[in-house]
Amino acid sequence: MNDLGEKLRELRTAAGLTQEKLAKRLDITRESISRYENQPGYMPDTCSLKKLASFFNVSVDYLLGTQDYKHLLKEREEKLKAVDGNTELYGHYLKCLNDYEIVEDATYYWIESERDHVGGQTMWVGWYDEAHTLEIRRLRPVNPRGAIEVCTEVFGRPMVLNSIVDAIVFLIYGGQAIVREDICKKYLPSFWEDYVVPNPELKAIEELQRINSLI
Repeated sequence: MNDLGEKLRELRTAAGLTQEKLAKRLDITRESISRYENQPGYMPDTCSLKKLASFFNVSVDYLLGTQDYKHLLKEREEKLKAVDGNTELYGHYLKCLNDYEIVEDATYYWIESERDHVGGQTMWVGWYDEAHTLEIRRLRPVNPRGAIEVCTEVFGRPMVLNSIVDAIVFLIYGGQAIVREDICKKYLPSFWEDYVVPNPELKAIEELQRINSLI
């Protein structure tokens, strides 16, 4: 059995792409895509393998390994207990990574969802208490194209959210996202609300005191 071919075909189908369209997106010949999928033992070169893994947002190990596609979907969708094998969600997820648009004159923010943590790129807006132990932070506007470039270098490609469906898929998959202001306000209110966090200067002082107590 051609494990790579089976996985590539499943991923391509989930993304709603023909072999020709995928080849055009990745600057790989359609004949090569066909061989990867149908000829056991025919392997992509390192550059093509990395292109495929990056486009589908999976690891090279996944493409070459033994984890099956349904298991991959189940892991990614377990937050909302989505139906195993729901390829429509995965296809839309890939569109948010690869086929997004930036709406000119719209305001965008950089948000993140990792496990139980929600947050984003924020700015200081005031103190929460008189003792200045807690500060209030709020999402700050970002240049969407610049934020996408920086995020890609540091964390990997972010999703770009311009609709309610985009927002729902982000809640399922998590990670990093660049979101339009109106979408964030209406559909992702937990990210839009102000954040109350400890004063980082006090945390640094407390950590220094803790270290000194151990010396």
